Amino acid sequence: MLRRTSVVIASLITMAPPFLAGQKTTRQPAQELAAGVYLEPKLQTGQALGNVFSRTISYRPEGTGIDELVRRASGTGIYVVTENSSSHLVMDGTFRYDGRPEYKGKTEMKDRGRTICYDGNCSPATDASGPLYNPLLWGEPKGTIRKGMSWNVAIAEPWELGPPGQQTVTVIDVDPAGHSVTLKREGSGDGYFADDKKQIQVSKDGKSYLVDVAPGRSHWVGYTRFREGVVISDELVVERPVTLTSKELGSLPALERQYILLNASPAP
Repeated sequence: MLRRTSVVIASLITMAPPFLAGQKTTRQPAQELAAGVYLEPKLQTGQALGNVFSRTISYRPEGTGIDELVRRASGTGIYVVTENSSSHLVMDGTFRYDGRPEYKGKTEMKDRGRTICYDGNCSPATDASGPLYNPLLWGEPKGTIRKGMSWNVAIAEPWELGPPGQQTVTVIDVDPAGHSVTLKREGSGDGYFADDKKQIQVSKDGKSYLVDVAPGRSHWVGYTRFREGVVISDELVVERPVTLTSKELGSLPALERQYILLNASPAP
């Protein structure tokens, strides 16, 4: 998300094909539409997606005299679809992170969202949040979607808000008429996050110290709403114990907390 946060929509409109006169149709129960209805994008060339987002990182040592360290980033993003095919999706992005110059670049998503490319540089899509449903982090449910069902996802590599680990995705709410679904993701794992800080600066009694960061076991939980594969709203919180170590301070226990917030916003 911080590398190129994105996401979400203004409004998606889809039209069902007309039925032929006298044609017999088979319909699924209202609450059990196919997973693809909720989770597969149906975008059109020229369509604009807008979002507003924030991310916070906090290190809070307990009973050590060390000041809590907090970092925040926030901004807005606009995506305009320039190409949409079964193999990949291309969007022109404009991002404004508060306090930083505006950035523009091309975003390309391949393999149904598992791979993301920024200005031609491709890598696994490990951002905690993004414009579209990402099977790499959310898995691929089969069959129909219904409230209360769940599936497990093995996350094989470090990602933005977590290490490799196991995650359970649960359907909290479905809106068949609006093709929207709310999912809860909860998981845990051990190790570093993607692009994790191995060292940070902390303060004690007005002095600054460089400390090494050794992570403990992470636990994350949050809710996300999708409409036809596009993220409408997203929040995720991860916490883990960490050990901060330096020659001057020794080894100090602390709690690290990170969270993201993202909501749809009107796109021009």
